[in-house]
Amino acid sequence: PPLLNYPEPIILPGRPDLPGVVLFHSFTGSSRDMRLLARDLNAAGYAVSAPIFSGHAKKTPLGPLNYHPADWWREAQAAITAMQRNHHYVAAFGLSMGGNFALRALETMPNVIGGGAFATPLVDGSPYFARTVHGYMDYIERESGQRADGDVTSAIDAQRQALRHFAHATIEAAGSVHVPVLFAQGGQDSVITPGTALKSLHLFRHAPASLVWYPQADHILTSDPRSQVQLGRDVLGFLGRL
Repeated sequence: PPLLNYPEPIILPGRPDLPGVVLFHSFTGSSRDMRLLARDLNAAGYAVSAPIFSGHAKKTPLGPLNYHPADWWREAQAAITAMQRNHHYVAAFGLSMGGNFALRALETMPNVIGGGAFATPLVDGSPYFARTVHGYMDYIERESGQRADGDVTSAIDAQRQALRHFAHATIEAAGSVHVPVLFAQGGQDSVITPGTALKSLHLFRHAPASLVWYPQADHILTSDPRSQVQLGRDVLGFLGRL
């Protein structure tokens, strides 16, 4: 969709007797990543929110490169805290980079009773990170007519290192998680190495952790037609067991 119609955060009320659900989007993504999954969960009665991280979904070429993962983690915490005002228990899920924030919430935030990570480069990172960011910037430049100023290569490298640093902290605390964790991965992922999902699963050795696999799906599992419907069913099944 054209950037002139960039999205707003998703906030959908639900039944007070069910856990609230918070969904975190991918790097260079937005709440659009989570629109279909949010609809499916809300139709089943769950309150859903999907914030937009600073620097995303705006018409500026550097976009998320102007921010730090610590900024987005604070925003993720704020979204969970806001959901807890009406729902004592919360489940947190994230796509790609957003999965890292969901996992960190399981490690550090009270009353987050489960959650998961979809196509999240927790262990191995993304071998195509620079390519992905350049593709995003090219798209922004075409849509907005603006070009990025400054040393883009250095900014991309700094962002990659910051994201890996955040991921390493999540890895170190994985053994502290005892609540249910759901990992999801597409077998045709063109952004991360699909095998990283199994490595991530094994890190959460003290949690009831599981992995759902979509052999024909690419990276954006929440909108890929080869995974989107089944992912919604799998997440609903997971939530029903919490």
